[in-house]
Amino acid sequence: MANLIYLSPSNHGKNSNKCLKENCYEDKHTRPIAEVCARYLKASGFDVIVAKESQNMAARCSESDARGAALHVPIHTNASSSPSARYLLFMFYKDSDVYRKIYNAVAPRLEAIYPGNLKAQFWKRATLYEINRPKAKTIYCELGFHTNKTDTDKFIHDPEMVGKALAQGICDYFGVPLKTSTAETTIPAAPSYSKGTAVKLKNTPLYANSTTKTAAARVTGTYYLWDGKVVSSRMRITNSKARVGLKGQVTGWINKADI
Repeated sequence: MANLIYLSPSNHGKNSNKCLKENCYEDKHTRPIAEVCARYLKASGFDVIVAKESQNMAARCSESDARGAALHVPIHTNASSSPSARYLLFMFYKDSDVYRKIYNAVAPRLEAIYPGNLKAQFWKRATLYEINRPKAKTIYCELGFHTNKTDTDKFIHDPEMVGKALAQGICDYFGVPLKTSTAETTIPAAPSYSKGTAVKLKNTPLYANSTTKTAAARVTGTYYLWDGKVVSSRMRITNSKARVGLKGQVTGWINKADI
């Protein structure tokens, strides 16, 4: 029987722990990370459960125990009153060789893609329910800060990158290769972001530039990537294939994550 990994993205509730990204909050951006991680783990031979949105922590821990999880993985992002606060944090029941082995497998994979080359932190935090309650060993992940612009623009909202790195770390811990070739056949291919690519949008926020926080309008229909370049997690679009790349023919900017 394959090892079962229980992934528990945050469950604070809709619009709780709001993110710097418009219309986003912690539960909304951690679930895609868990889903990408799950697809890669399944492709690599693991059994995986992603906790349902409706489940509270007690129900999640009970399900993890009942199904015999080999590893319990809460997935969260952090918040701070200081907009400059940033780090990757992994919390465990105790500081021991067993838990350090999990940390030493998972943390380097996330460090490698986290902007700024910051060292991940190991914390003993036995008082947290989803650390002390599950029978399985738990690695409680705080994957950056949803109150920090760098993290929101370049890390948290790239679930393919973050979810894959988390899956790779879990594979490293169990001594299992991440089967990227298999995963690539089961995970939808990442969309093309090349110049002129057609994108279908539905009520998508449209911005005047790459940095403004307030949308100027919302657009629906088929548009085209004006130059295929990503600037501050946004891309320029135009409303006609014939206008791609032409000066003065940018309709506006959209978030890459909205494509």
